[in-house]
Amino acid sequence: LQSGLQDYEAGLGEFTWLRHPARPLQQMLSLAFRRGSEQVLEAPGGWLFLMSELQSLTAGPIREFAGRRDPGTGRAVADVVRDPLPAIVQFQRLLRQQGVTLLLVPIPAKAAVHVTSLTAEAAGAGERADVRIVELLRELAERGVWVVDLLPELQRAGDPGSWYCRSDTHLNGDGIGRLAEVLAAELVGRGLCEPRAGVPLSVESREVELTGDLARMLDPKTDRREMVRLDFVTDPQTGAAPPGAAAAAIFPEPPILLLGDSHVLVYDADDLHAVGAGLPQQLARHLDAAIETLGVRGSGGTGARLQLLQMPDRLSSLRMVVWCFAAREFTESAEGWPVVNETIGQDGR
Repeated sequence: LQSGLQDYEAGLGEFTWLRHPARPLQQMLSLAFRRGSEQVLEAPGGWLFLMSELQSLTAGPIREFAGRRDPGTGRAVADVVRDPLPAIVQFQRLLRQQGVTLLLVPIPAKAAVHVTSLTAEAAGAGERADVRIVELLRELAERGVWVVDLLPELQRAGDPGSWYCRSDTHLNGDGIGRLAEVLAAELVGRGLCEPRAGVPLSVESREVELTGDLARMLDPKTDRREMVRLDFVTDPQTGAAPPGAAAAAIFPEPPILLLGDSHVLVYDADDLHAVGAGLPQQLARHLDAAIETLGVRGSGGTGARLQLLQMPDRLSSLRMVVWCFAAREFTESAEGWPVVNETIGQDGR
């Protein structure tokens, strides 16, 4: 681990264009990360971070370093063919042809948000660690893609150290709740959805004990636990969680699809800590709309995208796709960012 971190730090110095924005990251590595494994780094206070997320924050210009991994090091290397921008722009175009609106919401790297959990020196620098993500989102917006930069929204809402689990890659209950608030404000603000009316959903807050995915990656036999407060949502008329895919039967408008990786599944799947407290339920608290979910345990950038494009009947039934996935996908995706066949329902890889 020590040798790998030294190589990583040395690599930062090779890119003069990266020295200024990456300074907080260099401090994180130098001062905080001295325990862990090749995949997971442990910072003071028991905070665990995914190594590939740190690599994604210092990978260089995303459009030059995206997609393919070097078989020797496992790190992403330059492959312009798998530049994420053309694939995302084309995906939006294909959805628009079906009358479906796309909202892109990359979930910031935990290390980009939790700077104060790493080192005070990095926190005091006043610089965003994910400057390359900002550049890509700006380019996408210039090409007409509707994007939400979530990191400033998390920072504005309070202590940025309160949004993620310590031992897991995902947002905690408060983070999922804040994400739902941001999405609802965007959709209502643009006149695409109405705020929830009528009988409000019932919400019960409970503490849930979990063992995070990062803790298991660090030690498969770990007994590490953490407590996370989750808001479990139920319909007071049925006593059940909002009905998900079946909701189309009780709402006059076509449904909204939450598309992505495990961020749209966490706290609403048996193997992801809880059921009934995830993003679909939190969003349903704010919107008068049917909320469906299509999530994958893998690449939310390519795997989920291709899966939806191969389901023409389902796609044509939607009015909106809210696409959420880990921002590290832009550079660390093992599948890259292939542009697909222009015909809906075919895999064009």
